[in-house]
Amino acid sequence: MLMWLAAALAFLLSAHTFAQVAGDQQINERLILRVLSAPGDLDLDRRSTYYPYPFSPTDSIAAVFRARCATYSLRLDGMEELEAFRAALAWVGTRWRHSSDNTVAPFVTTLDLLERAQHGERFTCVEYARLLVDVLVAYGYPARVVGLSKEDIETRPQGARHVAVEAWSTTYHKWLFLDPQWGCYPCMDGAWLSAYELVNAIIAGKLEQIELVPAGEVCAYYRITPDELVEQYRIFLAPYTGFLDYPYVYDGKYTLLMYICKKSLPLPLAFQGVPLSGLFYTRSWRKAYGALDQTHVTFRYSGDYHPQRGFTQPAYTLDIATTLPWVQHFEVRLDSGSWQPISSARYQWKLHRGVNTIELRAVGYSGVRSRSSSVTVFWGLPGELPKLSSTQ
Repeated sequence: MLMWLAAALAFLLSAHTFAQVAGDQQINERLILRVLSAPGDLDLDRRSTYYPYPFSPTDSIAAVFRARCATYSLRLDGMEELEAFRAALAWVGTRWRHSSDNTVAPFVTTLDLLERAQHGERFTCVEYARLLVDVLVAYGYPARVVGLSKEDIETRPQGARHVAVEAWSTTYHKWLFLDPQWGCYPCMDGAWLSAYELVNAIIAGKLEQIELVPAGEVCAYYRITPDELVEQYRIFLAPYTGFLDYPYVYDGKYTLLMYICKKSLPLPLAFQGVPLSGLFYTRSWRKAYGALDQTHVTFRYSGDYHPQRGFTQPAYTLDIATTLPWVQHFEVRLDSGSWQPISSARYQWKLHRGVNTIELRAVGYSGVRSRSSSVTVFWGLPGELPKLSSTQ
């Protein structure tokens, strides 16, 4: 992994000795390797393997979803990421009118919900969220259901929890909050917010500073003005500052991870009077917000080394891993050249004299790309290093 790269390579590769004679002339110089730049530490607490998805976009059911969406005039192919999020949010928000009374069993598919909605049936916030997750995942966008609960989650008889969606954004490199029931997403200072950032802003007394962006299609569907929808939604959101919960997989078992939003709140052991069991609790929001677009590289030296001459022809075998789901292939870029696809998660890097820079990234479904990892290494004589002051 890259977190030990700088220390390991500097220790193992840069040690060198040479004899000096009269004047500044050097003899018996050895060729050295020196790491000039490398990524920072990897945050192991933010791994992505805990987040379950309903299916893969390469599964046959995903193709069925895309075909069904097309029959309802929704196509996300070729759209920019945020444009696709807006389109999917508006489309899901206009499939049926909200009803808090029609609870649906989890085994009922969202394709069945669409069929039933065609006959006038209404559903809850849970079904809106499930449908939006399925649509986004079908097109290769990682998405998950997120629950927002009020502080009195244990004793409130009803209405203690609202359900929406978070989608992973490679534009912002974070999860973004989307509320399909209301057809809205939140922003602050022009930037989209996650569920955590939304709730944290409300707790900090900044609810009025949050820009709630409504979908025009949803406003038209309910025959309401955007200002009216935003006003109602702002009032609706205000009390949901107690807890956030996310789907979670641990030891192969599906459960929920609940984040406690305020230090003063205890661990909830009941939901609307019904005992809770099997949940994971955390007071660290980072546990629920793993980065889905990191790229990690393990370096193994595979070049030539001579005890007296040093690194005579350095080369590395690179093993690439990523937190991005549904990877289609990896790409490499050498010395600021163009990105080139590589056939596997292993790459042979042969260094040239001077400064060598390599960048690696993963490419997921529909061209979704991870952030690249970049390493710069110098190969040459020790006396050549001062000439590289701009890169050190």
